[in-house]
Amino acid sequence: MMLQGWRWALLTALSSCACLTGCEEGADPKGGDDAGVGADMALAPDADTLGILSVQETALAREMSPMPPIPGSPTNDYADDPAAATLGQKFYFEADWAGPLQMDSRLGQEGEPGKVSCFSCHDDQTFGSADNVGIGSRFHPRHAPGSVNAAWYADAGFTWRGRFDVMWALPRAVFEAGAIFNSSRLRVAHVVFDQYRAEYDAVFGDHPLPDLADEARFPATGKPGDESWDGMAPADQEAVNRIVANVGKALEAYQRRLQRTESPFDRWVAGGEPLNEAAQRGFSLFVGSANCVLCHSGPFFTDLSYRNLGLAQTGPNVPEADGGRFDAVGAIAGDPFNGIGAYSDDPAAGQPFIDGVEAQTDALMGRFRVPTARNAAISAPYMHAGQLVDLRALVEFYDEGGGPAPTGVIDPSLVPLGLSETEKNELIAFLMALTGDPVDPALTQNTANP
Repeated sequence: MMLQGWRWALLTALSSCACLTGCEEGADPKGGDDAGVGADMALAPDADTLGILSVQETALAREMSPMPPIPGSPTNDYADDPAAATLGQKFYFEADWAGPLQMDSRLGQEGEPGKVSCFSCHDDQTFGSADNVGIGSRFHPRHAPGSVNAAWYADAGFTWRGRFDVMWALPRAVFEAGAIFNSSRLRVAHVVFDQYRAEYDAVFGDHPLPDLADEARFPATGKPGDESWDGMAPADQEAVNRIVANVGKALEAYQRRLQRTESPFDRWVAGGEPLNEAAQRGFSLFVGSANCVLCHSGPFFTDLSYRNLGLAQTGPNVPEADGGRFDAVGAIAGDPFNGIGAYSDDPAAGQPFIDGVEAQTDALMGRFRVPTARNAAISAPYMHAGQLVDLRALVEFYDEGGGPAPTGVIDPSLVPLGLSETEKNELIAFLMALTGDPVDPALTQNTANP
């Protein structure tokens, strides 16, 4: 795994801490006399510090704030188009393109169509889910992660397994997943044609909608493998694929606006109101003996890696074992909706990601993305199947050194921590200080066309 450049400074700064390399007996774990601290960190005792933090911890805090600018999306020419974002918000709340429910749930009765939208699963303060696993057409075996700040995962890929190299590719698969929308690309295209024709053509004028009213050419439903789809002319299939790709691009444009970035921690680092001392001590633990920073590093509080924490599968309809990253990597390069395919607006820009996807080896079994610790206090439950219900359970899990690794090999960085109850509370206090300001209320409104 390649470390980001700033993390080398982090490891140097903390090289004297027992949590990383081990101190000699009797050594000062804060690095007394600047023992083991790089020359650029060996500051005078009266150097500027934050609250009760040491000089080294203060330097690390300033490396972890503020959030960087949102990454670009070069394969989507509409990613920062306001009109595309406005249309994408409508699409996010649109339920008419959902196929029939396959179970009774809070969404409706079995057999009812048009009951699932993106917001059905992404309905909490981070546009994630308060349910441990997704509730769509039927139960989905994984927890729905937040759409808020999701664009910062661009270098790692999207979903818990990193199955998609670009954000706009994901909706096509979600629409056609039996457990989620239970729909098809033809149904999606017809909803766009029937309800959003003028708005779509205003944004995607280079690819105007064909006349989908001709159901001899464009059946009401269908996807690859269905007789209705497979019997279509290739040019008509291409036109429908283009519509679905553009729906994904509009959805990405909207989701890029869902941001919660400035938190009490960021304001404190910038010289504003200080955190309470419990949260400050929690930060010291986070970058010190609790080892959190080994994975939750940088301004986005994640190293964007995939790791096996040994979590057991829980919840309805979950598989006995989940291969995680192992099951995803082989499908990315061959996805026709990826960043190098026919629907990419810059295939050359998408090529480095595809080239960097790791080989499918057993070492990837059971690995899932390390999520950001930002907004953790408002994004419970945690982990890929919502196995941990709250921050207390999360901290307890790591304090115990992870789980039993039912699939693959547990990450070697997970070891029992032996935290006291006071230290656990301090870690929780710090995590709560990473909650960003709320999303613009206008972006939370259901604007879908009737």
